[in-house]
Amino acid sequence: MEVQLRKRMKLLGMSILAVLLTMLFAGSALAIDEETIKRMEKIIQQQQVQIDAQNNAIEKLQQQVDALTKTAQPPVAVSAPPGVVQSRGDKVSVKLYGQVNRAFLYSDDGNSSDYYFVDNDHSSSRIGLLGSVMVNDDVTVGSKMEFEYQQNPSNKVSQNDKHDVGGDSFDDRHIDAYVKSQKFGKLSLGKGDTASNNISEIDLSGTAVIGYSDPNVFSGGIIFYDNNAGSLSTVEVSNVFNNFDGLSRDDRIRYDSPVFSGFMASTSATSGDGGDLAVRYNSKLGDFKIAAGMAWANPNNEDVSADVDSQLSGSASILHSSGFNLTLAAGQRDYDLSGRDDPTFYYAKLGYRKGFFSVGESRFSIDYATNDDVAQNKDEAESFGFQFVQDFSKWGTECYLGYRNYDLDRSGTDFNDIDAVMSGVRVKF
Repeated sequence: MEVQLRKRMKLLGMSILAVLLTMLFAGSALAIDEETIKRMEKIIQQQQVQIDAQNNAIEKLQQQVDALTKTAQPPVAVSAPPGVVQSRGDKVSVKLYGQVNRAFLYSDDGNSSDYYFVDNDHSSSRIGLLGSVMVNDDVTVGSKMEFEYQQNPSNKVSQNDKHDVGGDSFDDRHIDAYVKSQKFGKLSLGKGDTASNNISEIDLSGTAVIGYSDPNVFSGGIIFYDNNAGSLSTVEVSNVFNNFDGLSRDDRIRYDSPVFSGFMASTSATSGDGGDLAVRYNSKLGDFKIAAGMAWANPNNEDVSADVDSQLSGSASILHSSGFNLTLAAGQRDYDLSGRDDPTFYYAKLGYRKGFFSVGESRFSIDYATNDDVAQNKDEAESFGFQFVQDFSKWGTECYLGYRNYDLDRSGTDFNDIDAVMSGVRVKF
């Protein structure tokens, strides 16, 4: 239709041009009076009106064609940016996360020294998925799946097992589902943290990646050397140190209350009739940031100890705006055994953190831990250490260096001290 209109306009233009040429040639022989000129002007005006009308019709037709063309085009598929994890559900948010934490460990038992390449058990290498969906403005339904892979864990290697320690497969840490409400709290079901887990490890120093209240994770598999026997004993560091950190992770049902003035209460029940209660506090008061918690736990689980009736433990940490910080932790187990003393632990850490460099904070700390009667009555185990962490926040990376000394006083033995140094890097994504 558009082509036909343009042909008609072309013919009309040629007609007008012919009239003008005819009049021009005729004017050379005839005199053109005013009446003839007026008739010509009228004809030209009429032709111009027709041309304008044809142009308007063409424009309307073109607009219709453009509209039809846009409607006929298939919708453009919107794809996620590279590297973004998406769920098949439109309203579900999914996040992939993880870390690798590898280190060099050196130990000296007073008779010989060894070195190991380890996975730092302070914060193991792992990968996980978080999923959540907002049901409404208050309620969220979510899940967490997290797996660790540790080759040569720092708490397992020893003078007798220097490499290929640990499983060659992923170990499930969390397989958890939850419903969360700001008004009513959070209910979790599956394998995950019990209410009392991490209650002895609240720490604002920023150096927990290389040292916190459990000395075992540094080099818990190293064996004490007995000078009286002139050989390695059967006692590992992990046998005589323990921070009684709740019921760890387990298959459980857990409830966390809403936060009231910085306080939150939690309780959980585990498979095998175990259970616990915990209270936590987080707040900022002036120049101080405070975090604390305390928990009572009844293991009733052979994985912890069939002889433990209950345990009470907790920790507190305070951070000043200047960077100075203090962390304290303590706990006690109640053994259900005749003649068995109840073991205890105490822990203290003094730290300082400051952004000396633009790349991230520099963090320093020293700590001391003591355990009595963990493996047997009258055992006295002590450990002190030094920690340094350099954070590279833009890279998601921390480099660290730590030193720890272990001392065990046991009747009838002469154990050498154990000295250990660990340095490594943790990269998060």
